[in-house]
Amino acid sequence: MNKQQSPYRIEIKGVQFRNKGAYLMLLACLQGLQNVKNMELVLSPGPNLPYPERARLGAWQKLAFRRKSIDLTHWISRLPSPLIRLFNRYGMVTEQQVDAVLEASGFAYGDQWPLQFLQNTAREVERFAKAGKPFIFMPQAFGPFESKESKAAMRTIIQHARLLFVRDAVSRQHLESCLSPLPAHVIQSPDFTVGLSPQALPAAASPYAALIPNNKVISPYHHPNADQLKDDYLAAFVQAADQLHQAGYAVKLVNHEGKEDAELCQHIQARAQHAEVVEITNPLAVKAYIGGASLVVSSRFHGAINALSQGVPCIATSWSHKYRQMMQDFGMEAYCIETLTPASIQQSINQLLADQATACAELKVRKEILLQKNQQMWQQLYQQLPVD
Repeated sequence: MNKQQSPYRIEIKGVQFRNKGAYLMLLACLQGLQNVKNMELVLSPGPNLPYPERARLGAWQKLAFRRKSIDLTHWISRLPSPLIRLFNRYGMVTEQQVDAVLEASGFAYGDQWPLQFLQNTAREVERFAKAGKPFIFMPQAFGPFESKESKAAMRTIIQHARLLFVRDAVSRQHLESCLSPLPAHVIQSPDFTVGLSPQALPAAASPYAALIPNNKVISPYHHPNADQLKDDYLAAFVQAADQLHQAGYAVKLVNHEGKEDAELCQHIQARAQHAEVVEITNPLAVKAYIGGASLVVSSRFHGAINALSQGVPCIATSWSHKYRQMMQDFGMEAYCIETLTPASIQQSINQLLADQATACAELKVRKEILLQKNQQMWQQLYQQLPVD
């Protein structure tokens, strides 16, 4: 009789079910991990990772506790063995029982976010390194890092991560501001959701354009002049809706996240009443819907990825360096708007409508290049995991 293999538990961090981009990164991780021997998924509880959805994926629930500077997650692993076995019966595991971590936050490491999060992660990465377990950062954006404390925490992460995939050249420069030269395990690699297959949807009755807003662009958390930004932002999206309607497209306002983006869609619709708000829960169905559009205007990173990876020309409105870098990957950097106004969106839409056929042809070529880079990334990652 063959001895049963021990499970190999992989925690996927930084993902969630509300934000469609984060959900797509979870699905892309699961797709890539299908050939890991005896792999079992681990997820940490959170407001955007509710238990029913975690359970449907068959995920172990990680016993974790972090509140600001208090982090008891590591200490939970030191509970008496009988108590840990009891927790295991209820589907819960400790950090010590996790064999590897894939960190797939997308964009969560930089001075825009609380320093405590960065420092907590640095300690966790260091613990995994000391235990000889891989802690791998999936392709994502980083930085900037200006303070001495954030540089020190990021330096610890760089030194102790098994692999750190950085999504773009600007993010790599931000990492170099913390540690230079960077070690060989820091590797530039593009977004890894490009190859996810969308869920088929019925064909639309008429051509449509998809507009995808993002509450982060006008959030006071990220911008001190949020009120003025909101006025300009809404006016620009209303301009886009009116202009595309006049060009003969049905205009669809696609909610790519949750409540806050839904409110933005409703504000735009109130001023552009010919537009229709579209709410789709399944992230692969959202990808299919965006792929069915003739043209997209997106303030959501993975909203733009969903369009471009399916050959749909897209205008991206930027609030961080990650947008321009991503648009460069697809050869569409001319359509990344740094300062969004009614005039700037009008000019970009006119230009794209005139250049639509050329853009579509370029996107097909770029997608194949990015898929090859995604495959290279997975091959490098597989060297750290027990694969068939």
